[in-house]
Amino acid sequence: MKKNNLVFKFFLIILISLTIISVNYNCFCCKIFAVAEEREIPILMYHSILKSKRGCYVVSPSLLESDIKYLIEQGFKPVFVKDIINFCEGNGELPEKPVVLTFDDGHFNNYYYAFPILKKHNFKATLNVIGSFSEFSTSSGDIDNPNYSYVTWEEIKELHDSGIFEIGNHSYKMHQYKPRFGIQKKNGESSEEYANALTKDIKLLEDKFKNECGLNTEVFAYPFGAYSKESEKILRKNGFKAFLTCNEGINKVQKGNASVLSHLKRINRNGNFTTYEMFKKFNIK
Repeated sequence: MKKNNLVFKFFLIILISLTIISVNYNCFCCKIFAVAEEREIPILMYHSILKSKRGCYVVSPSLLESDIKYLIEQGFKPVFVKDIINFCEGNGELPEKPVVLTFDDGHFNNYYYAFPILKKHNFKATLNVIGSFSEFSTSSGDIDNPNYSYVTWEEIKELHDSGIFEIGNHSYKMHQYKPRFGIQKKNGESSEEYANALTKDIKLLEDKFKNECGLNTEVFAYPFGAYSKESEKILRKNGFKAFLTCNEGINKVQKGNASVLSHLKRINRNGNFTTYEMFKKFNIK
């Protein structure tokens, strides 16, 4: 009987030892062969939201709401661009199916039509503001026409403080075709002159954000989607971390890898397509 007990204890010790070795080995392998978390992220680019028109850059309120309902039904969760920054820098998490809604230029109709719809569905979005347009609306008092007005500094603050919108920089006064195309370098302009001009413009808007709205941003949306290595270097030097292009496609991001933030793709929301046609075209499901 004693002999049987000794044999049993012997095999039990061996079994426990093998289990410990196996667990440690598996943990070691997990660390060695671990694959960083990855996500696919569609970023939708809206502009005007109007009942009276539709077109390449104009979407009706009902179509916007239809898009949001579709995304919810498909299991997508809205995130800010800053959430993507945190994830790619290894400091944050993202849901399994993230999606970003962006609204370019700062149209008042985004405040008038889109804001209530987003609040209704508890959906987040990013508003990329053109500073000179908001300054004109604020100073002129021409503030409440959905067809052509732009958000005031007070409205930008309200949108930001609501937690529904994050705010992005879309340049102060470089969303123009001339004298330069967007933020691109002018012919004959030296690198120093270019850096000074671009820095002056973006800092003017950043100062407005800070002083009028109590906010700052690390998100820059390229006017017309135009950019260069030189412009990115200048923007990074001024604190920007994520750059929104007009290149169409789905973003594939990896936790701890911030390189993709240089050229985040976006899909223009063309108002001539239904929700089904739009999302089928880009296989967003």
